[in-house]
Amino acid sequence: MERAMNSTHKRQSTSLNRSRATPSRETIPQLKAEIGNLRCHDQTSLEIPIDRIIPLQLPGEMKQPRLYYDPRKMELLRKSIQKHGVLEPIFLRRGQADIFEIISGERRWRCCQALGIPSIPAIVRNMSDGDALEAALIAHLLNEEISTIEQTESILGLLSLRFHLSTEAVKTSLYQLKNSRTRGIDTPNTFSEEQIETIHGILSEFGLKLSSFVSNRLPLLNLRPNILRAVREGRLSPTNAVLINRQPQESHEFLMSQAEGKTKKELADLIRATANLGMQPAKKRLISDQIHERFKAISKQPELLVNPDVAKRLMRIDVLLQEIEAIGGQSSSKN
Repeated sequence: MERAMNSTHKRQSTSLNRSRATPSRETIPQLKAEIGNLRCHDQTSLEIPIDRIIPLQLPGEMKQPRLYYDPRKMELLRKSIQKHGVLEPIFLRRGQADIFEIISGERRWRCCQALGIPSIPAIVRNMSDGDALEAALIAHLLNEEISTIEQTESILGLLSLRFHLSTEAVKTSLYQLKNSRTRGIDTPNTFSEEQIETIHGILSEFGLKLSSFVSNRLPLLNLRPNILRAVREGRLSPTNAVLINRQPQESHEFLMSQAEGKTKKELADLIRATANLGMQPAKKRLISDQIHERFKAISKQPELLVNPDVAKRLMRIDVLLQEIEAIGGQSSSKN
């Protein structure tokens, strides 16, 4: 059966390699159809031992598209596999010494590992590093749950692979291309007209346009590491992340802790309010001054002062102040 599978995979691999040979608007649709076919339930798959499978191994700057696995979603998938088994084969390429590398399906493989399941259904193909990465990127982009950050990184990775450029070079050239098109700025560009056509084709396949991709997506990759991590983990929306990133660095942790569930407007209102009340950590001011100004602001809102919950909290503040005064009294008596 494996010999028959290999001949089938060889025909499929030839088809995929042909589609990569000529970058065009049809290339990505062909790759999407190819990967869609590999996911069909009616395809014959092999049972591969879990301990012979490893994540995709790539040389140099080539990087896997997926960097973060949501623990909550992983737990849901683990329970589903425990109850129903693996419903969709994973996609592997042959590695060295009877080892198989994951093109798509690492979450399912990880869950099977955790559950102690000895083997997993898989479609196996022989693929070069370039073909493997391109297939992994496309498979990742087809994932309905892909985050904005991961989609942006995967599209950059795909363009980098197609044009044999570093991701930084691709980003720089995309900025130049957008400026030359939208502002009429005559700047030298790395891309040929044929490559520009390819860029538009790739972006359009995922519902994106060059101007919005450069203006709204690429800046996300320049976020500070802790903010970028929060976006990647789904704790912070991309629009709120960009807004927080523009504020003084000392205020980032506070704003990130307050941003969950807030719209961009609500977060902007909070930033203005904290700035007006002198709460921005960037301002090195005495705590006593900050407390005084904030209490003045509260006292100007009568509806707050009659609120029972607010009254309880003010009483707690009063208790804390008395405790601080007591500490001060003890210190002075010792002197």
